[in-house]
Amino acid sequence: MAPTTNIKEEFYVRRLFNNDVPVFVDATRHVKQDLPYPLSAKKSLKATCGVRTDDEVVAFSLRSYTSRQAEREVENVETQVGGKVVSQNILHLRMPRKTLHGLNETARELSAVLGDEVIVEFGETLYVLQLSRTGGEGELKLVGKLDRSDAGYVRSKIDEADVEFELPISGVRLRLFMRSPIRERILAYSFGGYLTRKPGEIETITRATALTLNNVLGLSTFRMLSGLETVDVPALSPEAGHRRRQPSARIAFDVPVMLFAQDNTPAARGHIAAEIDLDGVDPVTGGLQIVVSENDRLEWNPALAGQTGFQAYEQVLAETIASVVHSVLGADKVRDIAYDIMLSELKPEAVAEIQAATGDFPGLAANPAQAEVRPTQPAPGVPVA
Repeated sequence: MAPTTNIKEEFYVRRLFNNDVPVFVDATRHVKQDLPYPLSAKKSLKATCGVRTDDEVVAFSLRSYTSRQAEREVENVETQVGGKVVSQNILHLRMPRKTLHGLNETARELSAVLGDEVIVEFGETLYVLQLSRTGGEGELKLVGKLDRSDAGYVRSKIDEADVEFELPISGVRLRLFMRSPIRERILAYSFGGYLTRKPGEIETITRATALTLNNVLGLSTFRMLSGLETVDVPALSPEAGHRRRQPSARIAFDVPVMLFAQDNTPAARGHIAAEIDLDGVDPVTGGLQIVVSENDRLEWNPALAGQTGFQAYEQVLAETIASVVHSVLGADKVRDIAYDIMLSELKPEAVAEIQAATGDFPGLAANPAQAEVRPTQPAPGVPVA
C-alpha cells in the first residue's frame, strides 16, 4: 500500500441527552480549535472517538468511560457572568494521533493477508474470526490466529471453539481490522474501556470482539462502511461464567507520568495504570509485584510517532513504583506482606495498608533508563534530571 497525503481527521463524543440513549456528537471543531467541550452533567460522558481517514484506511480510536472515570475526566468550572456565578462541566478533548497512526501502520502491514474475515489483536496475539452476515446483523466465529515471521504472517488453526481470558482491572484494550464491503478501505478500530462483565471475571475473544464492535456501531461512519447494524454476542458458557478471581487479588491505581526519549525530548505525559498482584511476589526481589500498562490517558508527542513506545518504559516505571510503595510501607512491613502473599495468608488489614500507600501517588518522570519521583507534573520540555 502506497503512502497517502489525502488525510481527514474527525472527533466525536458519545453522550447522554436528558438521560436518553447515548449518541455520538461531532466535536471536531472543539479539537481543532482547542475549545473545551461543554456537558450538562459529568455522567453524560460515555465515550470519545477519534477518526482518521485516508485513501486506504479509516482508523477509529474509541475510549469508553465508566461513571467514575467520567467524574474524574470532566472538569467543573465556575465563572462570573453578569455578576452571577455560573457553573459548567467541560471536557478537554485531544485527538489520539499516536493510536490512529499505529492503527494505520498495522492495517497496511495486514493488508496482504486481510480478506473477508476480521483480524483481532489482543495482547500479543492476532486472532482470525469469520464474519457471517444476515442483512445488517453479523455473527462471529473464531477460526484461527496469525503469527508474525520474517516472511510475513503465517496462519494457523485454533482447536478450541473460543479463547477465554480474564478481564483486567485496567480495562480491555483491543484492536480490530476488517475490509469494508462498501468501499475500498480497511477499517482499523481500537477500543479501550470496560465491557459488560466485571474485572477478574472470564470473557472470550469472540464475545469481546462482538461487544467492542457494538460499541462503535452507533457511529454512522463505521456503521455505513462496515455494512453492519449489530453483531450477535454469543452466550458465555456456564463454566466460564462462574470462574473469576477473588476480588482482592489485585490493587489498581493510577500514576501520573512524564516520559522522555533517551535524548530528553518530551515523549508523553498523562497517567498510566498500575497494579499490585496479591497472588504472587516479584520472582527476583521477593517484594511486591508491580504491573504497569498504558491507557488512553497517556498523551504522546506526535513528533515521535513510531519512534518510541510504552514498552521501553515499562520496567523502569514498575521498579520505581515498587520503590515508592516499599518506602511508604517500610522494609519490615513489605517483608511481612510478601510472606503472607507467598502463603496465601494476606489479611484485609494488610490490603488496606497497601491501598493507602498507593493513594494519591506522586508523579514520575522517566526515560527508558531511569525514573524519579516528582510531586507535580513538569512542564513540557523539562528534561529528566
